[in-house]
Amino acid sequence: MQHRISSGNWILGVCILALAAAAAIAGGQATLPATTPSPAATRPAGERPTPYIIGADISSVQAAEARGVTTYGDNGVQKDVLHLLKDHGFNYIRLRVFNDPTKPTPKDRAYSTQGFCDLPHTIAMARRVKALGMGLLIDFHYSDSWADPGKQFTPSAWAGLPFDQLVTTMHDWTADAIRQFKAAGAEPDMVQIGNEITPGMMTDHGGSTSNWVQLGRLLKAGIGAVKGIDPNILCMLHIDKGGDNRATRNWVDNALAQGVEFDILGESCYSKYQGNPETWRTNFTDLVQRYPKLWFVVAEVSSETAVSNDIMRNLPNHKGLGTFIWEPTENMNGQSLFAGREVNPLKMQPYDDLARALGVATTRP
Repeated sequence: MQHRISSGNWILGVCILALAAAAAIAGGQATLPATTPSPAATRPAGERPTPYIIGADISSVQAAEARGVTTYGDNGVQKDVLHLLKDHGFNYIRLRVFNDPTKPTPKDRAYSTQGFCDLPHTIAMARRVKALGMGLLIDFHYSDSWADPGKQFTPSAWAGLPFDQLVTTMHDWTADAIRQFKAAGAEPDMVQIGNEITPGMMTDHGGSTSNWVQLGRLLKAGIGAVKGIDPNILCMLHIDKGGDNRATRNWVDNALAQGVEFDILGESCYSKYQGNPETWRTNFTDLVQRYPKLWFVVAEVSSETAVSNDIMRNLPNHKGLGTFIWEPTENMNGQSLFAGREVNPLKMQPYDDLARALGVATTRP
């Protein structure tokens, strides 16, 4: 249905917008483009935004390949790791992005002198993901190196900015990054605004949970940038409280109180850090009831493959979107799906079973 606007109302509307913009500038707040409707507004209410996610974070693979590391499939034949994962039912890949990984942070040395996991390298890897028809999650750390609950350091290029300018810079940088992915034929299906941001993001620059007004502005800047390019890209906020319902609720309630609108809550779920998986189930089940507009993802998991997928698949109202195993070609937490560089059939079996249960087509022999 078309809605016509009289010229008088149109002029009034323009005046109101101009006054609002002037007030924002006078108040010292950066004026950002209006956030476009969330994906929930562009699809029928309650419709699942993606097929069940069988996901993996393989951000380290590009650097490993540059060192000459190769992977081998079930029959001992060398094969690209993306093809191998797809053979076993994986349909989604998560890739992290650091602003300048050649720079150290106060708690980490430079992540990569070659720049792996910067924007250009990640775009190149993302093109490979999309060429296989797999879903793509881009994880913006908004730091030059690892961002996690113990460290959320502002990118060095932004360190001297006043907070208002930091908000605008974060928005513009994020929007430009999404444009670059899109121009390369590698548009993300999902984007994380920060990584394990339980204490906040860029906390050394005012984005701490001790100041939710400022943290809310940063979150809205990142989400608004993504939605401004494509409102159908799903936006996730990711914390590390998979087994702590009270802490999760407190975090989400504060974000919502600041007017932060997001699509997905992702939680890290490692039994080493987040406790017994049954506490994850209890937490997620409660969250579904409390926040009916949100979807849920296990954003990081290691060897607890079967139980994490069981939790997501059985959440009320089908609100569990799926899981992402973290770095399955590595073995820091016993999570490797490979024996050496060959597929480990025993470790891969839960994924084969899951693909079969979901009717996911595979090319596995």
